[in-house]
This record gives sequence, C-alpha cells and structure tokens, in this order.
Amino acid sequence: MKKETLVTAIVFLCVGFLGGYITKAQMNAGTAQGLTIATAPSSGMSGTSSAAGATMASLPEGHPPINAATAAGGVAAQPALPQGHPPIDRAAILVRLEEAAAKSPNHPDACLQLADFLYDQKEYGKAIEWYQRALAVAPKNVDARTDLGTALFYSGRAQDALREYAKSLAIDPTHQPTLLNSIVVNLEGTHDVAAAQKAWERLQQVNPNNPALAGLRQQIDSARAAATR
Repeated sequence: MKKETLVTAIVFLCVGFLGGYITKAQMNAGTAQGLTIATAPSSGMSGTSSAAGATMASLPEGHPPINAATAAGGVAAQPALPQGHPPIDRAAILVRLEEAAAKSPNHPDACLQLADFLYDQKEYGKAIEWYQRALAVAPKNVDARTDLGTALFYSGRAQDALREYAKSLAIDPTHQPTLLNSIVVNLEGTHDVAAAQKAWERLQQVNPNNPALAGLRQQIDSARAAATR
C-alpha cells in the first residue's frame, strides 16, 4: 500500500500520533509512517492485500498508521542506508518521478510511485493529487485507495479518509491495512468508538492472529472508559 494499501497496522493512538501522525504510512513496520496506517505496494496494481498483510507486524504504542505500498515494499520506500553512504538526493528523485508521471499520465504505476514518494516526504496534499490520478486509471486498487485515505487523514480530513476506506472495503472486505487504519481513524480522527469497535471485530474475523488486535483492543477500551467519565 504504500499506497496501495495500508493506511495499514495499528496504532496506538497517542497525542503524538495524532499530531499529524496518522499517515498513509507504511508496512515496513520499523519505519512505517502510517498508522501504520497501512499501505500497499505501488508496484502491484492488482489491489490484493496479501503483500501488505504479510508484512504487518505489531507496532509500538504511538506508532502512526502504515502506508500500504511502503509496507509491501513499494518503490517509494526508503531503505536504511549503509554507514558512510552519501545522502540521497531527494530533489533529483522527485524530478525523475515527476517526469515519468508526466510522460505516462495513464499509467497508474508512474502516478503511484510519485504519490508514494511525496507521501514519504510528508507532502500529503501533493500525494493526494497523484493518488487520485492513479485511481482514475485503476479505481479498484485498494492499496492506493487506502493510502489516499491515510494521506487525507494526515491532512486533517478524517471523514474523507473513512470514505476512501469504505470504498476500499467494498472492493476487498478482508483488506487488513484498510481495517487497521479504519480503527485508528475512527478512534483518533472522529472519536467514534462504536465504529472503531465494529472495524476491530471485522479485523478479528479476517485474521484472529493479527498482532495488532490486542493493542487496539486496549485503545478501544480506554476510549470507551474515558467517554463515560
């Protein structure tokens, strides 16, 4: 997902998380940016959840949403550089990705690679535009749609994010990054504990062994208890 996927693991929504944390971040659990809001691989346009789901791991408390594409090893993901390696020229990379997208406006992969890169740079507004362009060509790419939702969340548009997640789940009701991000955004974005609980139950049905379930259960219980005080 970088994009294609996960707005995707968990999160434990803490104040730091919400400060701008929620992101379409990534499924590379150690460095994911999104809620892990999970995301899918930009290189895989099939819209399946296997790649992102397979890489999901339990995230530490306060971890942001996961980006599906990055989590699944998307092109935009930035691996750790070996010691002594010179800094990456991100400006040059951006220029190359923009040129590739301009030359192939009807090729979803080119648009997604640019969207994922912008997402990784926290340029969420620009990433949203390119996710939308990719989805105009490949509307059933659930990873890309989930990543779009996460970028929207990080832009302060929680309701719009949930609408994109709903579209993703209409195509693939078992997409774990989307379900994970739905839980987080409902808790931290709209503070709808009932909706978060419903998404949690769906995720449990899809994969009762998902390592994020226990932590998310605690977050939901805490939010419910706080609401009754």
